[in-house]
Amino acid sequence: MKTQTSTLEKKIDRQLVQVRKENIKRLNDIEHRLEYVDMVNGVEYVNDAKAADINSSWYSIDCMEKPVVWIISSCPYEDDYSLFDEIDTDKVKALVVLGKNPTAIEAVFQGKVNSIQRAKDVLDAVAKANTTAAQGDIVLYSPAFSDLDEYKHYKENGQAFRKAVREVQLTK
Repeated sequence: MKTQTSTLEKKIDRQLVQVRKENIKRLNDIEHRLEYVDMVNGVEYVNDAKAADINSSWYSIDCMEKPVVWIISSCPYEDDYSLFDEIDTDKVKALVVLGKNPTAIEAVFQGKVNSIQRAKDVLDAVAKANTTAAQGDIVLYSPAFSDLDEYKHYKENGQAFRKAVREVQLTK
């Protein structure tokens, strides 16, 4: 009986992965939502600036199939980080933390992610992610918070990320 259950579970898992892949293809049509930006030295850069809440970033990480260097924001107004406990950190190779409350993010991921760095802005974050990522990795900009102190709208975040990727690419 246990074999049948595990076989059924595996089939359901494969179906869920397929549905997620199809959703990613659809989401790629939405600007700033799992949007492919560029490939630099074998590293894929993905703009997910629209993911301005923990749940959206959780979904984005879950959809990734390669090691992820995650550029995440932090927020001085957030006090519940429990959803981060549900994220599969096996996929997260490194974190680059932006924002005014990096200590809270570091505390949540300490011991779960091998490398955690702080960045002063998106350009600095992309530069640090670029030095951390290896060929075959994904640099995912998925803030998990609305950083309304620095940007008025997630679109500004996404445009800043795209620009930073271009600038880092030019320095290579």
